[in-house]
Amino acid sequence: MCSGTGVNATSMSSSGASTSASASGSPTVSNTTGSTAPATATASSGQASSSSSSGVTTSDTGQGGSATLGTSAATGGSGGDGTLSGTTAAGGSQGGGGTTGSITPSLLVFSRTLGYRHASIPVAIAALEELAEAEGWLFAASEDPAVFSDDRLSPYNVLVMLSPTGDILDAAQQAAFERYIQAGNGYVGIHAASDTEFDWPWYGGLVGAFFRVHPDIQPATLIVENREHPSTAHLPETWVRTDEWYSFETNPRSDVTVLISIDEGSYAPGESEMDGDHPIAWYHEYDGGRSFYTALGHTDASYSEPEFMAHLKGGIEWAARVSD
Repeated sequence: MCSGTGVNATSMSSSGASTSASASGSPTVSNTTGSTAPATATASSGQASSSSSSGVTTSDTGQGGSATLGTSAATGGSGGDGTLSGTTAAGGSQGGGGTTGSITPSLLVFSRTLGYRHASIPVAIAALEELAEAEGWLFAASEDPAVFSDDRLSPYNVLVMLSPTGDILDAAQQAAFERYIQAGNGYVGIHAASDTEFDWPWYGGLVGAFFRVHPDIQPATLIVENREHPSTAHLPETWVRTDEWYSFETNPRSDVTVLISIDEGSYAPGESEMDGDHPIAWYHEYDGGRSFYTALGHTDASYSEPEFMAHLKGGIEWAARVSD
């Protein structure tokens, strides 16, 4: 369940307990041999950079140290209450639209909450890190809004917003986010990524629609409308699973390509009914970048479902321009 300006149609949770991915404010980075390395970054969107024998280096102004990208070094770089941890280094921000076929996703997972906090967040972070490690992607996770600067976003070509809630970014951080997308990078929104920043119209356009209401967690039948996209190519035409089924303030269908919708006759939507046309996952090009959103992923169990994790994998790869 979650709360922002949206509400639960049947019950609300008052839980606001927050968790931190690390007790340390300094980034610790692992590489393929298991040792630690400095925070990694690459330059994009016009950031100054200098090359080294191991790759591209930039100064991460939020860390007080330089960052190095090698061929096997993993990456990180955070501060505050979040941590950045890495797996295998990737190519960093692509910018300018990028190309397909030779890009490795480099993820920054951001999960700050100032409203309802989903208990599944640490489970999801662990699952995404495991996925990144298995695929050889660069990975980092943070809840520190200071990562929203040109320098500190530069190592990543996909920003994953994992169930954030509330007004989580200030004006300067929002502007950095906009520049990041305008440079050709990717956005992946998971579940409550539509339950944040309600007063920021640009973000509403990026995510596609803002959360409105949901009923109790229950099974439902999903209709896979598009089975050509990498996030849905593995799915059957109908997919039955249990989750918390969001509805939205507006129907995004006219502005996005809908991947999955929900059969409202297959569950009890209550106030969350959307007149029979109920998109639940979609993608679109937006302001120079790519945006993929799925409302799935409330429960801990979601992140141990192979079909759901393959759904996220395909969305991340599309957002990173690995695939069309």
